[in-house]
Amino acid sequence: MRATPNGLAATDDGLDQVTVIFDRTIVFLGRPEVVEQLLVLLAILLVSRVVSKAVWWLIDRLRLRRERRRLGPVVSRPGRGSLPLELMRSVSAPVLGIVLARLALEALTEAGRVTGLLDELIVVFVVLLVGEVVMTILTAGLPVAEARRFRRRFFRPLMWIVVALMVLDHLADLGRLTRAPVFELFGSPITMGALFVATLGIWFWTDAINLMNSVVVNFVAEHTSLSDGSAEATLMLVRYALILLGIVYGISQLELSSATVAAITGGLSVGIGFGLREVLSNFISGTVLLFERTLRPGDIVEVDGEMGTVEKLSVRSTTVRTLDNEEVVIPNSAFFTDSFKSFTGSDDKVRFNVVVLANCRNDPERVRRILHEVAISHPDVLLQPEPEAWVEDQFGNNVVAYRLHMWTSSPLTVPRLRSDIVRMCWTAFREQGIELVFPDMELTFNQTVATHLPGHRSLGGPGVDDSALGGIDPSDLDWSDSAQPDSVSRPV
Repeated sequence: MRATPNGLAATDDGLDQVTVIFDRTIVFLGRPEVVEQLLVLLAILLVSRVVSKAVWWLIDRLRLRRERRRLGPVVSRPGRGSLPLELMRSVSAPVLGIVLARLALEALTEAGRVTGLLDELIVVFVVLLVGEVVMTILTAGLPVAEARRFRRRFFRPLMWIVVALMVLDHLADLGRLTRAPVFELFGSPITMGALFVATLGIWFWTDAINLMNSVVVNFVAEHTSLSDGSAEATLMLVRYALILLGIVYGISQLELSSATVAAITGGLSVGIGFGLREVLSNFISGTVLLFERTLRPGDIVEVDGEMGTVEKLSVRSTTVRTLDNEEVVIPNSAFFTDSFKSFTGSDDKVRFNVVVLANCRNDPERVRRILHEVAISHPDVLLQPEPEAWVEDQFGNNVVAYRLHMWTSSPLTVPRLRSDIVRMCWTAFREQGIELVFPDMELTFNQTVATHLPGHRSLGGPGVDDSALGGIDPSDLDWSDSAQPDSVSRPV
């Protein structure tokens, strides 16, 4: 074995430490008093878990029955309870475990048995209790699915690692184990502690930052006047900075030499230049968009003629949810280099219009007044700026076109607003006696087609009935072979 600057053995020392811990664990688990305590420990864990689940299952059934009486049978599961109720739910299993562990500890002590593991089990339950309280308070305002995801990916693995470290601390010298090198990287020994920080440490740091980001965004949205998009865009920059800081710290724990760092940096630069150019471009584009506040989560944009809401702005791409509830993933570089339309850039007011055709015999001022009254009567149409009804500068077919301009603060509802305004105009015109006209259309049929028209009669001549002649008396026409028309016009 080769000596290292910190006085530890060479690379094999880490494996030797693992072997020693494994041997000690086998010997330790083979003791009868340890087996007895492990059985009691497993029984306590099982009983506390099962009893807690059963009690809260009954409570949820009672809550579901009460909500169904209040809201109807459409409710499939009870909603999230209040914070005190959720705290009671989260701490029920640890509290029950502490109580059972104390009872088992007293019983084994009176019987003269060894109780070292049960003492440690109580400490584990206390740690779990504190963690459950903190996690429940942090995720109280988050959506249920997001809170469960953080529990599954962050809290539970973290608790298992804490328990494992507590067990290892009793089986071996944990400080010496973390300083033991396990392998060499470019001539630099990598210790177990450094490897743990550079892998699992960065993983938990990233999840912790994401959890705090969600908690702060939810708090800002509920208790401040800032918009969700502004808060999320600002916190996203802070989140990326903290994640980058954690990665730098984790890599620094590897204690790589300057030559190794230079070699890795050079290799990464070549890889980024050739293989990750698009990824780096999207990352830089997303960062610039966040700094300039050109695009934020919650903005309503139109890309390639399709309107949608920006759901998420990540390192590589932006997720836009369309009006059809479809998620469109767009690279950040597309927003940075191409043009797009934003309906909520500086404010959320947008103008839309509806075109109405009326007979030219109607009084234009009366029509404009009715259109204005219809617009201001809709609750989603803004009164400031005021709706305006204009007369178009084109006339034809006894028709006058009117264009009604309106403003709304809900860009996504513009298609529905157009439909509502058209229906309301139709009703108002009918009640006020305003005549809606449609352009006349004249169809020309040749003689062959005219013979197949519905209601065709041969009285007016070969191939034409009197209805196809627009009211002209067929007897006034010359239907000789030399004077038969090639076509007949029929107004529709």
